[in-house]
Amino acid sequence: MVVLQNWSNDKKMRWIHRMLCGINFAIIAFMVFMIELTTNRICEMQEARTFLSTLPTLPLKPQFTGFVTIGAYVLLLCIMYFYHLVHLNKWWQTTCFLVEALICLIIMKALNYSTNSILLLVMADLLTYINTNRERILCLTVMIVLYLCANYDFLYRWVSAVSFQQYLDCYQSITRSMLITIHNMLASVNLILFILYMVFLIQEKINEGKKMMQLNQDLQDLNEQLKDYADIRERMGETRERNRLAREIHDTLGHTLTGLSVGLDACVVMSDVNPAATKKQLALLAESARMGLKDVRRSVDKLRPDALEHFTLQEALDKMIHDFRNVADVDIHFVCHLPHLSFDKDVEEVIYRIIQEGMTNAVRHGKAHEIFISLAKEQDTLILIIEDDGVGCASIHQGFGLHHMQERVELLQGDIRFYGSDGFIILAEIPTREGNK
Repeated sequence: MVVLQNWSNDKKMRWIHRMLCGINFAIIAFMVFMIELTTNRICEMQEARTFLSTLPTLPLKPQFTGFVTIGAYVLLLCIMYFYHLVHLNKWWQTTCFLVEALICLIIMKALNYSTNSILLLVMADLLTYINTNRERILCLTVMIVLYLCANYDFLYRWVSAVSFQQYLDCYQSITRSMLITIHNMLASVNLILFILYMVFLIQEKINEGKKMMQLNQDLQDLNEQLKDYADIRERMGETRERNRLAREIHDTLGHTLTGLSVGLDACVVMSDVNPAATKKQLALLAESARMGLKDVRRSVDKLRPDALEHFTLQEALDKMIHDFRNVADVDIHFVCHLPHLSFDKDVEEVIYRIIQEGMTNAVRHGKAHEIFISLAKEQDTLILIIEDDGVGCASIHQGFGLHHMQERVELLQGDIRFYGSDGFIILAEIPTREGNK
């Protein structure tokens, strides 16, 4: 009992199914054996004429009855075994069970409808393996009708056959009672096993339903968590995008407006002294404003700086430095210790933006007259230094520009430092990968 309690419902059902197969074989074998034994006994006692006179029709030969019933039952077990091994679609399932029902009819016909216990075995398989309601109801209806109708007491008015009871009537009352008891006991055991199988099957279905409900609840919980994560991720993405756009607009507008401000101040001073030079300076400022506006538009459209879209990094830096030198009236010294500037797009954009912001801050906040820019490389790390001769600052408070510089470099797993004791120095170390150009 302890071992049985430790078994799962599925294992219990398998063992009960095997016992059902065994008890049905015992019922068939007992009836075939008794029919043949009784026939031989009647022949030996020369009571065949008397026995046949009590029958409505001639009985089948015992050998034929045994061959048909045992052979059909073995075929039924083979179909069940095959069905358990192979996963079939619902139409093949229905077909297999209808074939099983036909085999049961053949067995019951060979036994003169004296037993319908074998139908319980097929009904057990039906309820276990057919899961679709329509096919299950169809097959179950067929099996119930067969179970209720396929017995001698119901069919004797329409079918001329020799019942198993008539074979047993040939024995004395004590022997007959004992044989009837054995037959009824086998049928009762078969019914009890079927009921037990149904109990465990119902329990298994209930457990599966509970598991499905738990899985559905878990899926709902996970779905809610995924929604929360998606909302958080969306908010984080929006925050990152806002910061990125803020950096882009700050860098482009700040750089352009600083140059325009310094250039316009120079024009005010030169307007009375040298009108021609003032006009030339205003033309440069107008061109710078147009380029800045175009750069702002592209930043809003989440694109790279316009210069990097049309030129290499070296060409874009040279053009930016040249234009800023003209509009801001500042000396810029750019030294590159690399044979060529070719990196991944994200690295090139960070280099471009740091130099752009560094020059802008040097003029806007440091009032610098000279800016020194140096690019070098140590192994796989790019060293970028921007130094000016401006007023500097004893205590550095990171504003919008410096903060965005740091964010850009940290996104590339790099490092950036600022020094303001003597002028202002920006030192950035950026891991690089050679670009595919």
